[in-house]
Amino acid sequence: MNNVRQHASWRKGRSWAARRQAALVLLLTFAGLLAACSRRDGSYPSSEIKLIVQASPGGLSDTVSRFMASLLERELGVPVVCVNRPGASGALAFSYVVRRPADGYTIGHAPVEICVVRALGYADVGPDNMELISLVAKSPAVLVVREDAPWNSFAEFVAAAAVKPGGLIMAHSGTGSIWHFNALLMEQATGIRVTYVPYGGSSAALASLLGGHVDCVVAGAGEAIANVQAGVLKPLAVFDEQRSRLYAGVPTSHELGYGFGVPAWSGFFAPKGVPAAMLERLAQGFRAGFATDEWHKLCRERGMESVYMDREEFRAFAVVQAEFFRTEVPKLLTLKR
Repeated sequence: MNNVRQHASWRKGRSWAARRQAALVLLLTFAGLLAACSRRDGSYPSSEIKLIVQASPGGLSDTVSRFMASLLERELGVPVVCVNRPGASGALAFSYVVRRPADGYTIGHAPVEICVVRALGYADVGPDNMELISLVAKSPAVLVVREDAPWNSFAEFVAAAAVKPGGLIMAHSGTGSIWHFNALLMEQATGIRVTYVPYGGSSAALASLLGGHVDCVVAGAGEAIANVQAGVLKPLAVFDEQRSRLYAGVPTSHELGYGFGVPAWSGFFAPKGVPAAMLERLAQGFRAGFATDEWHKLCRERGMESVYMDREEFRAFAVVQAEFFRTEVPKLLTLKR
């Protein structure tokens, strides 16, 4: 009888322990769910934000994204972590961002290529299926050659290229990039033909030029300035209407009688459907970063024009740009080899 009672007591104790353990598991699970809900459903933002960059580290897009991310962190009070996803003129990064949950915790760098990739057929992505947040800068293109190159003016470069079509080798930051299109616009306007070597970013293209592997590069004004100031590269023309502060003595394409040149620009976007309140909070953060002396100093140093557009202005601007590339890209691609 004692054995029976002992067995029953043991079973009762075991049952109580099991119930207690199960209750503890349920309590911990509930606490975890409650914490997760409080992180995402409470005040925004309450956790890390990922900023997806469409270019490789070291170029203008990467510099702008990382610098602005550091300023955004101050305003939002959470980490803003940049993640590079280069490829297909930005289509890989743009497609990734627009497919993310519309919770405000994944955003993307929005360069001019958001208006180009659909025209290229790389991805069905554009301003219409993004939430544009703000634009913060523009940058013109510049044509540079090595300091020991035989051409000292744009006219001499064009004359040399005309003698042997395809004989000069030009590097750029990637097929379909804004610098590639500026080079194509140059060909279209001048009637010359060059041979292209695409790279994964302007830093690699400029390194190739410095190494003597190519004859010239079209890159961002700010991307080339360090090597120009070091005396190892010389600029022949800025592809814009107005002269760049960094290249005050260098003529523009418009001054030279060629009406071409499309600037790069930098902004930021989120997946479609992010709540308006979250978008406005992000816009406030970018606007605060834009207003700092640090941001304007970076723009001066990198040859960018500090330009701010809010959500409505940015969308209107991007729609016009997308229409321009929709009509112009097919024409320019006939020049691509």
